[in-house]
Amino acid sequence: MSLVRLLPAWFHAIADYAVGLALIVVAIAVGGSTGAVATGIVVGATVLLVSMLTKYPLGVAKVLPFTVHSAGDYLAAALLLVAPFALNFHSGDSGLTAFYIVGGIAVLAVSLITNYQYSPARQTAAPRTPSMA
Repeated sequence: MSLVRLLPAWFHAIADYAVGLALIVVAIAVGGSTGAVATGIVVGATVLLVSMLTKYPLGVAKVLPFTVHSAGDYLAAALLLVAPFALNFHSGDSGLTAFYIVGGIAVLAVSLITNYQYSPARQTAAPRTPSMA
């Protein structure tokens, strides 16, 4: 579900890989409690895996419809927003908490403006010219 379909699938794909890598790299580089680091690694790896399986530009295996992928985006946003409090690392790992909250809001914002109606067939179909019969 998108509020506005502004963002094309190819841009969303780039954002997915950037977010997945950033979550993993920042969690490992910053360090912290097990829950704080594991959140970044697990959510980041999941974002990367879902991205590789999605039928969209930059998808590798292309088995997951982009519309199904959208549910994963909303789940990732929710996990990033809730994890610091559910796993109780919000006070001890304030840097990662802030990073995950900002990341969750960004993932939610991108999800709300993405055009999830991407179809490779629509992208490669030759434009029709009117016939003169």
